[in-house]
Amino acid sequence: MANTDQFERVYSLDITSVDGVQRSISGLKIVFDVTKTILSFPNLAKIDLYNANETTVALLQKKYTKVTLNAGYKGNVKLLFKGEIRNAFQSRNPTDRITTVYAGVGQRDWENTSFNRTYAQSVTIEQTVVDIMKSFQGLTIAQGATDVLPKTSDKLRGQMLSGASAALMDDLAKEYGFDWSIQDGEIVLTTDQNPIVGDAATVINAATGMINSPTITVVGANVTTLLNPDLVPNRAFQITSVGADVQFGNLFFKTIPRTSAEGTYKIQEVNFKGDSRHGDWLCTVKGRTINVN
Repeated sequence: MANTDQFERVYSLDITSVDGVQRSISGLKIVFDVTKTILSFPNLAKIDLYNANETTVALLQKKYTKVTLNAGYKGNVKLLFKGEIRNAFQSRNPTDRITTVYAGVGQRDWENTSFNRTYAQSVTIEQTVVDIMKSFQGLTIAQGATDVLPKTSDKLRGQMLSGASAALMDDLAKEYGFDWSIQDGEIVLTTDQNPIVGDAATVINAATGMINSPTITVVGANVTTLLNPDLVPNRAFQITSVGADVQFGNLFFKTIPRTSAEGTYKIQEVNFKGDSRHGDWLCTVKGRTINVN
């Protein structure tokens, strides 16, 4: 059964135009579909807002307007998405006017930021990555992000770096074995196998809202649960108290060494689906197995 605290759906949608005009919405019907991953491509959201007034609709139709969506259950409402509008359109059904927006996290910086610098003297890979990250002026660098980077070995000397900042980060991530992504306005770096250091794993089981059984995959496990804003990319989750009725998905012709999804995983992707009035209010998480000592 679900946690008894998970009973009242709550959300707020804050809107800020590029020229500073602000609106905050919490009472209108909203339907959202948010996907967040460890990939460097911007996390994406589709948000349907029902029967908004003309002022709000006008703000939502401007590219790069900022939208911040907080959602959850009463007592656990946290940031779900913080990004910038890519596109918007309006539609109608027999009773409602619906404004649909598509938004990306760090969209403006990801699209438009470039980096050009010649390193005449020897410089560490850590300093190079920091320099490129600082070129994303609308983003901040997450605390501890540089901990995964080489410190003294591997240096650049007499080299010019020029091009889109995102592409340069992709190249360095591939060469030096780290993941980078933009999460709610922050640049986050992790290694492939490890979650963010210092964050406790979120426990997922029937008592905390798990829906049906997890699915074992080649790299880990996927699980669906009632909407939980604590489940975000690069963090850890732990599946507990799962019987042997685990689904195997499409893993035909694979040797599966385990028949239980119990274990600890790093979140690779999470999809939040919500309808503030009825229907879905859940998230589906894709996890990669990690070893916990």
